[in-house]
This record gives sequence, C-alpha cells and structure tokens, in this order.
Amino acid sequence: MVNFSIHLAVLALATSVAAAPAPTDNSSVTFSFAQWIEDIIANPDTALTPAEAVAAANAAKVVATAGGLQKRAYCEELFGDAPAADAAACLDDLARKGAQGQQCVIGYDVFSIQMCRIGGAQIRGSKSARESQSANCNDVARTGGLIFDSCWRADGTVKGRELCISNRLMQVNIMGV
Repeated sequence: MVNFSIHLAVLALATSVAAAPAPTDNSSVTFSFAQWIEDIIANPDTALTPAEAVAAANAAKVVATAGGLQKRAYCEELFGDAPAADAAACLDDLARKGAQGQQCVIGYDVFSIQMCRIGGAQIRGSKSARESQSANCNDVARTGGLIFDSCWRADGTVKGRELCISNRLMQVNIMGV
C-alpha cells in the first residue's frame, strides 16, 4: 500500500512538473531510480516513462535506495557523460526485456559488450575472466538504477559502474558514447 502511494505521488509530481515552477525547497521530496526500475518490472504499463522519471528526479532529491545500508556505486570519472534521459531510456529497455525473461550475456572471449545504446548513452557489461557471464536483463537494469541513484549529476548526466546484483563476476557500466 505504501509503495502504491509513493508511486502515485511521484506520478502526480512528474505530471505537474511542466505546469508548476520548480520548488525552492525540495528536501522532503525524494525519487529513486532503483525503485523506478522495480516499478517497471512489476507493472510496465503503469510505470513512469523514462522522460517522466527524469522529470521527477529533476524536481526531487534523488536518493539512494531505501531499505537499509547499501554500497554506493563507483562514479567513474574516466567514462564519458551519458545524458540522463538517454540512460534512463536504456534502463527502461533492459527492464522490459528482462520482464520477458531475456538474458544479458557477455560471451566467452568477449570482455565488454554494449547491452543498450540510445542517443548519447550506453549500458555496457564487462568481465575479467574468459568465461561467459550472464544475468537477467532485469538485474542489469536494477544495477543501473543503483548507479543512477549514486552517480546522478546536477548537469543532467550520469556515469558509473557497479557489479551486477545477481552475478558479481559481471560489471554494469553506464557511460556516454
């Protein structure tokens, strides 16, 4: 019930962002990309669109996922900046693929693969061993949500990396193209 109420509040906030001036004190309003990914996985038809999610994040304070202490993703300075709207669209795409059971796979002799590219953003998977690695694309998107929550930048970009939540031998990277 609480999750549904939060979703309705974020949806109301996202739809009113264009009509209302930006609040001067948004310290009480929060948004989590990790929770947004969970909403897409649970019900893609009612989840915010990537544009609505970015608008909600711009109008709110982006926070790390609630529910206890979590390691922050590494905000990789060597990566190019990815436009947040494009990276959010990639996460949306991966979450929807995962909901259909699709696996994100890095092959045997491949050490890095592009899992999604939209506009100026890409989601890459990487690994260090010669063996094949895979994870449900949901978990790649979930990991990307954690990266977003830790590495969202005030200029509307994101870049970072984190080990996949379900396969610690696979790293998820969000970066510019």
